[in-house]
Amino acid sequence: MINHNHKNQKKLLTLIKQRTIPAIGCTEPVAIAFATAIAKEHLEKKIGNINLEKDITTINIQVSINIFKNGKSVIIPNTNKTGLDLAAALSLVCGNSANSLCIFADVNKTYIKKANNILKRKLIKIIPVLDVNDVFVQVELKGEKNNVKVVLEGGHTDIKFIEIDGEKVFEDKSVGDKTISSEFLKKMTFNEIKKISEEIDIKELDFILEGIDINKKAAQEGLKKKNSLRWGASLLKLQKEGKIANDASIKARILTAAGADIRMGGGNCPIMTSGGSGNQGLGVILPIFVVAEEVNASQEKLIRATFFGHAINNFIKAYTGKLSAICGCAIGAGIGASAGITWLLGGKEKEIEGAAQNMLANITGMLCDGAKESCSLKLSTSAGEAVIASYMAYNNVIIPLKVGIIGNSIEETIKNIAILCKKGLSKTDETIVEIMKA
Repeated sequence: MINHNHKNQKKLLTLIKQRTIPAIGCTEPVAIAFATAIAKEHLEKKIGNINLEKDITTINIQVSINIFKNGKSVIIPNTNKTGLDLAAALSLVCGNSANSLCIFADVNKTYIKKANNILKRKLIKIIPVLDVNDVFVQVELKGEKNNVKVVLEGGHTDIKFIEIDGEKVFEDKSVGDKTISSEFLKKMTFNEIKKISEEIDIKELDFILEGIDINKKAAQEGLKKKNSLRWGASLLKLQKEGKIANDASIKARILTAAGADIRMGGGNCPIMTSGGSGNQGLGVILPIFVVAEEVNASQEKLIRATFFGHAINNFIKAYTGKLSAICGCAIGAGIGASAGITWLLGGKEKEIEGAAQNMLANITGMLCDGAKESCSLKLSTSAGEAVIASYMAYNNVIIPLKVGIIGNSIEETIKNIAILCKKGLSKTDETIVEIMKA
């Protein structure tokens, strides 16, 4: 049993490390830019430096419904503009796959001008497709003499297939993410994950503290931002005017909203992700940080609580998938935050699972209608409710079992949420995309 726990601890640590990394901008346009950069780089290996006016005549990009929905309306960093075609055009101009999820970090006015020239030529076609992985991008660069096809699938930087002039030059035959598979999580329980979070060597968790610092800085930058939705800054103004409270739930709302404001508003500011999502990174980390300050928790407790939150977010996504019709900040990050907060307060297995049940009974119905500036609202709601759900559970106020979608255990409830996402709401994303395209 000890060896089994040690094995799961090692797997869990590896998984969280691989899925908790900095990103700049929404990761759906990033996925398109990354795949496009890979295609461009392989074309350059074939023909040398690319002349964008002569060497590329057509760019066909197929994306999953989820990628299309999540990327269509979000502002690309440093541009103040939206567009999946813009993401691809910028990648052709200045994309470097070595920058991974921070591929938009170098975007400037000169590059934007060059990208706009590409867009004016109408070379780029974005085509949403059905019956593919929820994270799927296929980029085809065609020229007069050469063409490259790249397929990204499973993870936002996971290249599965590269073909040059009809010849396969790369194929990744692994299943799912190149990161360690999350399937092992389905054999675990909340309590087992809690025990690992409590027992793991604190020296292994330096990256957790780095993520807290990164997202705190992003939130502070979001509070200063002038040309965004400013949901976080506006909440802070209301708080200072005495129109809303100054408690932990409101503080969590303010900080997470501010972080989302800068991320969704096109700011050139890194965000530490959770499960590969920047918004979920904000939604896990910042509410836990706020409560840690509130209760004067030690740094070690803050780090362990945050690791626990990341782990639960990934646990849920193992069932529901990375992208779904339900807001991941609600059913993923929010649940992770509630687990971490309740543990931080001193809650045991009953209270931690109760907090998660409280959350899932409350905001499961929050739809994901794509990444955009108004994600700040949903993220702030999830963060605030995570704090309240945790304090409620800690005070033994817990939703009854076997009511509605709530199962006999937290694990059963999460399985029910997965059924809801994959079966009950299977047509929802298509419907949302139809509305967006109208």
